[in-house]
Amino acid sequence: MAETIYQGYVINRIPFQIFDEIVTFLISAGQKIPCMSRGSRRLISKNARNLFIGSYVELQIFQSTREDKLSKLKKVVAIKAADWNYENNEAFNLLNECIVLINVQNQNIFSFYKESLQMILDQTYNDKIMVLIIMRKFFALSGGHLEVNKCIKCGNNKLKTISFKEHGMLCNLCFNSKRDKYYELPISKAIHYLFNDQYSQLTQYFHEIDFLIKILKIYIEDMLGIKIKTLIKY
Repeated sequence: MAETIYQGYVINRIPFQIFDEIVTFLISAGQKIPCMSRGSRRLISKNARNLFIGSYVELQIFQSTREDKLSKLKKVVAIKAADWNYENNEAFNLLNECIVLINVQNQNIFSFYKESLQMILDQTYNDKIMVLIIMRKFFALSGGHLEVNKCIKCGNNKLKTISFKEHGMLCNLCFNSKRDKYYELPISKAIHYLFNDQYSQLTQYFHEIDFLIKILKIYIEDMLGIKIKTLIKY
């Protein structure tokens, strides 16, 4: 195994045997690197204090040349340590779960994680709006698309409601009450703003947030076949 140095984020930790764990890092190229971390669950471990989820670190690993064998973590030093208290933050937990679930690996994935994490730390929006933002970005990066600016069927911009069955907005002419579910105007407007990245507009839909999270969670499950454990209560 060759020794390699990277910089990246700690995104996942899985206990292994008694004192070891498998730690996954996200580096700037968007690559996820799982490593065997020996002894980092011991209280006296020097690496353990630098392995909080969300920390930006420099890691030295013995790089495995075989796909069926994990690289080994030698040393990790925190460049920007994460506050362990964020492990109780719903948006923070969702972000880390989503980044692990995404199958593609590229620079867009790294940017998604870095920018979303900074928004959480800066408290740019409240926790539930951040949950919606992360869901929206996760959906797009996983290959999903929802047409929110015109009728998905005819292109008309006089819109009536969102249709998850049709994967976009429907106008008055294309909406069929016998076939399509009608969502009240605030729901459709909030989805329009969300998928146009106009996040500040979402603050006016406080009473709809929980329902939005619930229906988007179901939509992601139906479209992508992915169940998100962080959102189990919705």
